[in-house]
Amino acid sequence: MRDLKEYRIATSPAEAVALLRAGPGKGRFIAGGTDMFLGRAACDFVVDINQAGLAGIERTDQGDVLIGAATPLQLCHRSEELGAFAGGELARMAGQCGNRPVRSTATIGGNLCNALPSADLAPVLLVLDAVCFVMDEESQESLPLADFFVGPRLTVLEGRLLTGLILPAEAASRHCHAIKLTRTAEDISLVQAAVGLDVAEGIVTTARIALGSVAPKPLRCHLAEDQLAGLKVADITQDLLADVALIAAGESDPIDDHRASAEYRQEMARVLTRRLLCRALADTGTEACNEGDEGGAA
Repeated sequence: MRDLKEYRIATSPAEAVALLRAGPGKGRFIAGGTDMFLGRAACDFVVDINQAGLAGIERTDQGDVLIGAATPLQLCHRSEELGAFAGGELARMAGQCGNRPVRSTATIGGNLCNALPSADLAPVLLVLDAVCFVMDEESQESLPLADFFVGPRLTVLEGRLLTGLILPAEAASRHCHAIKLTRTAEDISLVQAAVGLDVAEGIVTTARIALGSVAPKPLRCHLAEDQLAGLKVADITQDLLADVALIAAGESDPIDDHRASAEYRQEMARVLTRRLLCRALADTGTEACNEGDEGGAA
């Protein structure tokens, strides 16, 4: 950021895209900027979107929840709408993103647009079937969050603007649990896991499992989900959950780095997935397992 030549302010999403594309040089959108000013990427100018009407959280008449991309994480954490959605797990996880000064500045859109494999809110948003809204000067597109990430620090945006997210009403009563494993409270995640289950008349109608920090991008574990969808809750055993967690971990592709080994990450993905599935089933009144029975794993 030492080479920054110009700071532009947009008053609408369309103007923000136009200002970014006008050049000259390389520009970036900015809202909170907590990650941008720590990064090493060269940038000639930035486009501030804080006055573009993209902050806020509201529930629609249909029961969906709309979240503006420039909404600070602390507001997500304190939101009554998010606190009442799927057990409030998204609001809780937003409260675990860094410290309060960071959360008061950092935005939910920035957390996703950086496209880090360790993006804090990506797994829980994936299990809630979040949908993204992406705009350019003339049009808007909606797409599942699962299709938003292309690779490490890569998204589908290509100069367009993420304007917000929608949480569908169908996920409002989902039994959702998420966790992130870190060395310290403010460090980036070593492993993240999230699960979501819908149960109707004793049948698992929807199963969602997502992982973070264990693949090039936040990951939906479709093979593991397929093992649960359509099952009677009464038929779900400890052994079945152990198998599902093992399959989920097997869908990951972690790396070795200075924070943790790939082997450790994959093993903890298994442990955490099983633990969260136990909690989600307990929400339905089914005690399919004891969280402590991890076969000696930490």
